[in-house]
Amino acid sequence: MAINMDPLQKQMLDDVFDAFTMLSNGGFVTLMHVDGGFTRYSAGAVELFGLPGEYIPNGAMDWNDYLHPEDRKRYMDVMLPLMTGGTQTYDLTYRVRTVKGEYVNFRAVGAVLRGSDGKPSLIGGAMINQGLTENTDPVTVLPNKNAYQDKLTELLEAGKSVISLLIGIDRFSQINEVHGYTYGNRTLQEVAWRIQEVVKERGTVCRAEGASFVILSDTLTRDEVAAIYDHIRYQLQRGIMVNGIKNILTAGGGMISSVGTEVSASTVFACMNYAYEESRRYKHGDLVDFNGSVNYDGTETLELINTIRECAAEGCRGFELEYLPVIDAKNEGINGAEAIICWRDERYGKVAPEVFMPILERDFIFEEIGDFILERGLSDGVKLLKYHPGFLLCLNVQRIQLESSYFIDTLLHYLRVTGFPPHQLSLKFDDGCRFIGMERLKSVIQALHERGILTIIEDFGSGTDSIGFLRIAPVDAVSINSQFSRDIETDARARSTLDYLTRVAAEYVGYINVKGIDNREKRDIVRKFSLTTLQGSYFSDPLSLDAMIEQYYKGEESKR
Repeated sequence: MAINMDPLQKQMLDDVFDAFTMLSNGGFVTLMHVDGGFTRYSAGAVELFGLPGEYIPNGAMDWNDYLHPEDRKRYMDVMLPLMTGGTQTYDLTYRVRTVKGEYVNFRAVGAVLRGSDGKPSLIGGAMINQGLTENTDPVTVLPNKNAYQDKLTELLEAGKSVISLLIGIDRFSQINEVHGYTYGNRTLQEVAWRIQEVVKERGTVCRAEGASFVILSDTLTRDEVAAIYDHIRYQLQRGIMVNGIKNILTAGGGMISSVGTEVSASTVFACMNYAYEESRRYKHGDLVDFNGSVNYDGTETLELINTIRECAAEGCRGFELEYLPVIDAKNEGINGAEAIICWRDERYGKVAPEVFMPILERDFIFEEIGDFILERGLSDGVKLLKYHPGFLLCLNVQRIQLESSYFIDTLLHYLRVTGFPPHQLSLKFDDGCRFIGMERLKSVIQALHERGILTIIEDFGSGTDSIGFLRIAPVDAVSINSQFSRDIETDARARSTLDYLTRVAAEYVGYINVKGIDNREKRDIVRKFSLTTLQGSYFSDPLSLDAMIEQYYKGEESKR
């Protein structure tokens, strides 16, 4: 590749590159000259990955294209703050595709060198090929998540019935913040040893992600796995001693059994992770068995989720958006609508979001679904503006989206592409968003407000400390779940509870929505409370875009 680079800038790039090479202990080196506009790669990396050359203009090649799809989000979440000067160093592991189409595990370690103006000038470091340890966690020397999925696939293809148990340690980041990463890694090593000591030869112990571990077994029964979890949890609660410091650790656990090859290992992990999140968020760490969870029957649900994940990876095939009208509480005219995603195919018919969204909302594949909701919702919103210029569109966003460093950029991209006006868009955060770091959430809300986009807290009154959360989260509105409008016609306590929630919310926000209005009597009751809009089957069930236009706007265009 021909280059046209200032000789002095190139010399500085080469000098630093050579220094990094001496320190890399045989690893590949990458070094970006931010001002010079070029990135240099080791010759070995060029050959292994099939790169265009050693010197590549910034922007001429997307490194993300070489990374495994599951690793791209994590890579961008680390690298974007480096580019903007928000962070100084990086240390992450990702998989890179070789010219043979195989993925090799690399650990990338590096730093930012700043110019005299304090802005990033050079960004780079070493890429260390994990080689034979690409399926081994470098901290605990346990098999990693990739190895777990490979082993699970092997057992399922052999026709084995397999049980997997995910154990995660809560708030482990606080240990790293207080005692440092070296101490944190030592603690993980100690936890790994404790788990192995309990499991012994009865199963395989792997490190999953962060401070979580997986136990995989084709010999243990469900009761035996549950007993193992209780034993490990008790040990962690008694405390782990490292370097003379004792830390009391709390854990959550999710278990799942699987058999047959109709379901991929990544789907099994996604469903197990859902059970773990239920344990951590709502069960105080008690073990949650996915196969025995309410509304989940195990094998059939696994096959359904597997199919939906495959469709998401294939351009969101079968996914649709429907729209639940938002009704003005005073005049009962339509203000706008909330987009609700569903999925449909010939075998399963129409599948509602409550079946698959709780499982996929923490899955890497949700990136595809989240983008689909943004692009399709905003595109449909533009069509509705032709009939209703003041139409307000509400889109649901998940925790995994808000945690991403490039969520705002993605949203703004779709706003530009579709032309939907930002001030007529509201984003609704569900209960899971309350587990995001508050500073991160505040920064996202501020960025949205700067563009005129409204923010709404979903499920106000339920979940995790809604009122306390509302006191510190600068959102614009709340939506009260249908559980609080249930039985208000006959239950005075239910009416009082809903009245109380609307009055409390009115102290913090100017816009209050109530769901679940399914008859005239409920409508008459809630209109006496402090609220702004209503939703429910009394007004309309969710509608397709065409059905919504037909029901609410038929003939309106011809009148204009």
